[in-house]
Amino acid sequence: RLGLLALVAAEPCQDRLGDDPVVQFTAEACSCCYDLDEFIQDNDYVYVLFYSAKGRLNIDIRAKFEQLAREWKWSRIHFGRIDVDKDRDMSKRWVESNMVPTNVMYKFGRPVEVKPKDFEVIRDKYQGNPDGQKWMLTKYMGEDAEGSNLHYATVLPSMKKHSKFLKNNQVAIIGYFKKEGDREHKVYLEAIWKLFQDDNVDKDDIGAGVGSVFAQSVLKQVSTKPPSIVLYLDGKVMPLDGYKAMPERWTVQAVVDFIKQYNVLSFIETQHASGEL
Repeated sequence: RLGLLALVAAEPCQDRLGDDPVVQFTAEACSCCYDLDEFIQDNDYVYVLFYSAKGRLNIDIRAKFEQLAREWKWSRIHFGRIDVDKDRDMSKRWVESNMVPTNVMYKFGRPVEVKPKDFEVIRDKYQGNPDGQKWMLTKYMGEDAEGSNLHYATVLPSMKKHSKFLKNNQVAIIGYFKKEGDREHKVYLEAIWKLFQDDNVDKDDIGAGVGSVFAQSVLKQVSTKPPSIVLYLDGKVMPLDGYKAMPERWTVQAVVDFIKQYNVLSFIETQHASGEL
């Protein structure tokens, strides 16, 4: 039902490119031509809010969900919401009416079951705030403690992780920032997301490891002044000689151009072609 209505009433889906990072599955307010079932099958990591427009709790939970979606807009997680009062047939396939509002995680097309004690942690320790939801998403859908598979840029919280990252990636791109979520960090995340959407690269692997650092202990040890982007080859800093430096005011396109000028993707392709890797 929703799919047919949406195709008539809405423009083709522009997931994440608009101001709202959350796909609305309600037919009357559709801004994206995705059917919920298609969306779950098309994306590896999906997080959906089932809500009602009625009641203070619904308003509070929806606000926190949307805040999380804005903060993790450029992650590998796709966010969606459905108004259970307007699309009862679709919503009741996934949740009971007395469970609303509730959030459901889907990993590789299947709903993820959360232990009751972890729901209590979200409720009692975090009061449903975005930090608590990030903890839950990382625990249940992440493949390591940092949930690296959920992000295009791996967070490197310690010098040990930083060193291991350089060891594991022949070519590495690392952004260094004063704090998580500052302006330059947000620009960097969007730029990295954009690089992964390029038609000429593998959507799962652009040929280089990508990381983010905002831990003060790491910044001090690497002697890198934030904000900055450093490219590494075999664990060593690639010199800036002959390349353009980042402008003082960062933009998404400036970050993309800065990284692309090193031609790191072509480097990987050339090495594979010559049999050197």
